[in-house]
Amino acid sequence: MSDRPGHKSGRGYLEIAVTIPCQHEEMVSDFIIEEVAFGLVTEDLDDQVRIICYIPHDNGPDEKIDKLKKYLSIMEVLPDELIDERIKTKNIEEIDWINEYQKSFEPVVIGDLVIKTPWDKTEFPGKKIIIIEPKMAFGTGKHETTQLCLRAIEKEIEPGMKVLDLGTGSGILSIYAAMLGASEILGLDIDPDAVPNALENAEMNNVSDKFGARTGSMEQIDKKNYYDLVISNLIYDGIVKLFDDFLAALKPGGKMILSGILDDQKNQLTEFIKFKASFEIEIMQQNEWLCYILRTR
Repeated sequence: MSDRPGHKSGRGYLEIAVTIPCQHEEMVSDFIIEEVAFGLVTEDLDDQVRIICYIPHDNGPDEKIDKLKKYLSIMEVLPDELIDERIKTKNIEEIDWINEYQKSFEPVVIGDLVIKTPWDKTEFPGKKIIIIEPKMAFGTGKHETTQLCLRAIEKEIEPGMKVLDLGTGSGILSIYAAMLGASEILGLDIDPDAVPNALENAEMNNVSDKFGARTGSMEQIDKKNYYDLVISNLIYDGIVKLFDDFLAALKPGGKMILSGILDDQKNQLTEFIKFKASFEIEIMQQNEWLCYILRTR
């Protein structure tokens, strides 16, 4: 393989920095971790975010850059004519990996709630604190859908509730439900790496006695009409596919919190829900993302 101008072979790293609209941060970060690099750092720039990652020179950085460009184009993150301009590269000899990794996770403040990492020693007097060890699981508090669900949980949770959290990821939603009074929570996730991460986070937040987690989806549910609240932060197709299972798991008079839905899917999902069951529907919105709160009539 021939090197591009400015790229070099051998030891050291190529730093790749891509600047994108902030609403695509979680999606592009997930892609980079899965397909491009093992870790990344983010920098907030008002309505933009810069995502920085590092690739060893002997690990095919040119192919990784091409893969990233193709993804940005296919997913319409950036117009094709801006992609080259928004990707910057430079050579790096040595990297303090621990420092770079930790810098990428600033505390997230959502009203009276703060989500931070175990190594962040910042004090937030008077705030509720959730500590999350950010690994591969979704749910660090940055994404709009996570924030919407957290706000919905704060509105709807009642002491003693039994809660089902489908797509638990880091366990952040379950942890908040437990902190606010839920007595029993089951988290499910098809990603086997998510479950130990969620259990670890529950322990760090002192809610392990209320939270259990399993690998899998709704086939893991052996109790019908059991849960007071079903939470699912998935995507539109997943919610529609599993909606009947949610209904079966829900107690009479129960509630649902559903997110991962885009604004242009609102009418379609609302009609689907009305066809399936009789709920009072409240819709919360943050940027283009929606969260549905369904209360049994």
